[in-house]
Amino acid sequence: MLMSMKGSFFVCFLLMSFLAMAQKKAPDTSSRIDQPNRIEFEMDDYGMDFNLINGEEAGLLVAVETEKRTPEGFNWTFHSLDTLLDIVWTRIYSIPFDSYLAGTEYHNGKYYLLFNVSRYRSQEFLLVEIDALTATHRRIEINTVFPIQLTFFEVIDHNIVFAGYTNLRPVLLTFDLEEQKPRVVPGFYDNNSDILDIIIDDEALMFTVIQQDRMPNRKYTIRAKTFTAAGDLIQTNVITPGDKKNLIDGASTIFYGGFQYMAGTYSKKASQYSRGLYLSKFVNGRQQFVKYHEYADLDNFFGYMNERRQQRIRERIERKRSKGKNTQFSYRLLVHDIIQRGDEYLMIAEAYYPRYSNYSSNVGRYGWNSPARFNPSFMGYQYTHAVVVSFDRNGNIIWDNSFEINDIETFSLEEFVAVSNYEDKTVLMYLEENTIRSKIIQGNEIYEGKTFNPVRLAYVDDEVKTKNPEVEGLKVWYDRAMYAFGEQRIRNENGTGGKISRRVFYINKIQYHLDDKSN
Repeated sequence: MLMSMKGSFFVCFLLMSFLAMAQKKAPDTSSRIDQPNRIEFEMDDYGMDFNLINGEEAGLLVAVETEKRTPEGFNWTFHSLDTLLDIVWTRIYSIPFDSYLAGTEYHNGKYYLLFNVSRYRSQEFLLVEIDALTATHRRIEINTVFPIQLTFFEVIDHNIVFAGYTNLRPVLLTFDLEEQKPRVVPGFYDNNSDILDIIIDDEALMFTVIQQDRMPNRKYTIRAKTFTAAGDLIQTNVITPGDKKNLIDGASTIFYGGFQYMAGTYSKKASQYSRGLYLSKFVNGRQQFVKYHEYADLDNFFGYMNERRQQRIRERIERKRSKGKNTQFSYRLLVHDIIQRGDEYLMIAEAYYPRYSNYSSNVGRYGWNSPARFNPSFMGYQYTHAVVVSFDRNGNIIWDNSFEINDIETFSLEEFVAVSNYEDKTVLMYLEENTIRSKIIQGNEIYEGKTFNPVRLAYVDDEVKTKNPEVEGLKVWYDRAMYAFGEQRIRNENGTGGKISRRVFYINKIQYHLDDKSN
């Protein structure tokens, strides 16, 4: 009798479990997101690396590195796509053996690909310039005289801007495409400084270099240097953070009429873990203010958490405030460029933390002091959420919002969340596991909650069997368009499209619509 009761209980338990699983709500999809176009490039089982260059309204350039050899080098296939993802032209060019792609850029109707000619001679580069309309191309050999480990590559007017490191110190160079001469920009070769970003202003023909400088008290501040397209200094703005503040990173607006805003994250000690955000304003080289905002002061910074955990944090903050104390939180944030929208400035950042295994070692195989030393316990970076903060012209917070990031783990820090603005709304998207994850915010409010749209396949009967998580992403394209890309192995049992199984590199166009559907 006892066994019978146990058996009956077990059966009831299974039935209830199956019923709960059947009633489990499917992830929400967005009716505001369309995928009108898709293109696939078949991949063989040999070496084929795909690179995309964003040409904005001119389309996209697909650069495919192959292992097909010619006397001049390996063949690269270039496909120019229009905004409907139709192929406009295809060209095959040989790139010298041992070269590797160091940077890409699109400027004024032309695509630029920068190759390091040799892995052992890092001062020698080959620049390939391709006209987006006519497919005509030219090659320019560049020698920087001294070796440089490249970190930034930009094009402005008829100049190339390089930034990187030589002898572990930062350097900045320009290269005139007409005179074909390199020029070292003075004021960067310093072991107390790092170059964080380069911001291009194509309309004013100026660029701004963001640096992190170590101060005499061993804490750090942020410096913004603005130059002409040729590399002549226009203005230097250095934040005076105060004795108890350490500025971890920063971004800036373009330099306009003597005005410039700089924003980023700060800590109290010389640490990579930030306590909050700052915004500073400069007029004609003079700091007007620098204002600090702790994470506890934001309304929605913890909105990525479940409701129960959010409530516990809010209660903790209020208990501290009632005693006249501040609640301190520590985060690592990857800061995007500042976006100006009317009279407000939007700062976007992605929060992450490094992950380590239980095994750790203080000494890598290259010894204690070697820069090549590695940490065998490091398991990559885990992303948690993105935050959007709106500042007014006086450095006060107007609103803030957040966007949960799930399942993103990477060994290199990069921006995963694509951000686009339409009127007073902000669209946030990223791609993970063949799914477009999105959220639309309107100030402090949620215009559309988090949604999950599968990447649209070419045929109804298609089924994704495998994908390469190392090769997928989602980027802002032009206007209200974005594009998703990645590698997939697809099976179609009916052989639609001519094959039962195919391995492809795909590109999907994504559009969002906010003005023609009811909320």
